Amino acid sequence: MRLQLVTVPYRYDDHEEGLGMGPGALLRAGLVERLRAAGFEMEEPRQALLNPAEREEGRTAVNIGRLGAHSAALVADARRAGAGALVLAGDDTAGIGVVSGVQRADGAGTMVGIVWLDAHGDFNTPETSYSGILAGMPVAILAGLAGPLWREAAGLAATVATDRILIAGVRDLDEQEAALLRSTNARVITAKELAAGSFSSAVARLAAKCSHLCLHVDLDVLDPDLVPSASTPSANGLSIEALAAAMTTVYETGAVATTCITSLNPGAGKRGERSVKSALAVMEHALPAWQRVPPLAGGL
Repeated sequence: MRLQLVTVPYRYDDHEEGLGMGPGALLRAGLVERLRAAGFEMEEPRQALLNPAEREEGRTAVNIGRLGAHSAALVADARRAGAGALVLAGDDTAGIGVVSGVQRADGAGTMVGIVWLDAHGDFNTPETSYSGILAGMPVAILAGLAGPLWREAAGLAATVATDRILIAGVRDLDEQEAALLRSTNARVITAKELAAGSFSSAVARLAAKCSHLCLHVDLDVLDPDLVPSASTPSANGLSIEALAAAMTTVYETGAVATTCITSLNPGAGKRGERSVKSALAVMEHALPAWQRVPPLAGGL
């Protein structure tokens, strides 16, 4: 299977700061060589970059959207070339550009489904968020519940219906965020429920109604012992094996167009080193299942 690696080395719109250093840390740790050893035909990594002239002070969400448009172009190129797009991003805000890229290659009317593996729901809006953290909003933005300027800047042609959104591994929801989720058709599976086995049936139902799946993995879905440098740790997380098994379940649908891995903090000395090792282990365990059922190429 051909795999196009796309890096988005930003935390929000700040280049290679904090979480934005995560993609580079994985490349330096030998990710490309490990994936080649696993049997992938690796394309030369490509990097999404925000032109300094595009960056406007005080308009962070729009800047993130513009960065997302660059990511979308690279994802679309990979899709049209028949390659799977593996996106390494600093934080979860990159997810809008990834979905935009699939739409760009396959059409705005493409039935895209989202599997979002995360300790958090990322389903806040400016009205429900206690903190105003933008990284807590991307799934709600994809669903069209917030961020119209962000979506427009990213070139997202169509929002994603909430019955095509599955959020799993969750163990930390804001009260108003949880209420908002209950008002939609999005499916939420907690970390405990995932371990109990309800995830596979939910994935099967989602795949049955979608032509393409975008798999998004925030590494804080792992237990904090495994990613001790995580910026947003949450107790009682998944093991490497459990996360890899969940990802494998998604790959086995044969519908995965993109995989986005986010939120690796490579700093903090030994803690950062352990987090990098855990991220590599997850990908080495899970990604081979993707090539057993490779994605269809984009059609436009």
